[in-house]
Amino acid sequence: MIVRLAKDADRESAMGVERRAFGKPEEAAIVASVWDEQGSFGLVAEETRLIGHVQFSRATIGEADVLALGPIGVLPDHQGRGVGRELIEAGLREAQSRSAVAVILLGSPAYYGRFGFRPGLEFGLRNPYAGTRENGFVVAEDDFQVLQLAEPGAPLQGEVRWPPAFGEPALDRPGDAG
Repeated sequence: MIVRLAKDADRESAMGVERRAFGKPEEAAIVASVWDEQGSFGLVAEETRLIGHVQFSRATIGEADVLALGPIGVLPDHQGRGVGRELIEAGLREAQSRSAVAVILLGSPAYYGRFGFRPGLEFGLRNPYAGTRENGFVVAEDDFQVLQLAEPGAPLQGEVRWPPAFGEPALDRPGDAG
């Protein structure tokens, strides 16, 4: 398996991987939206064809530029073989080479903790997506995680802003702080 930076020629295949991995179009739509944005990059895993893809895009915490990891998809017949791990590790190395201060994501603490991600609450940061989404999907506070790659000029603090492609968090629900 080869893991490498995605090229423009990989765009459609990468979105196809995301659609097949998740069985729905939302993740591919995120990739399509952020692919060409400044600061975004993706990596692909390939054997005889693309079997996995991870996207990184520009986000902010307060005034600090950070990267958002996601989506990450692996074709169903290749899941459980370490493809996702290879994509994440290579992506984090690339993020570090680009002098990223931190990487944020929404995902399983049990899975992403092995890469050094910690709940945003440990940094005093709240998950702007916490709660029940319109589609009934529940996002837990601990699903928002941060991996600090370098010492920022100032502490990571302030509003967490994801790329618009991730959808606006619903901040008007009872119990949410704005």
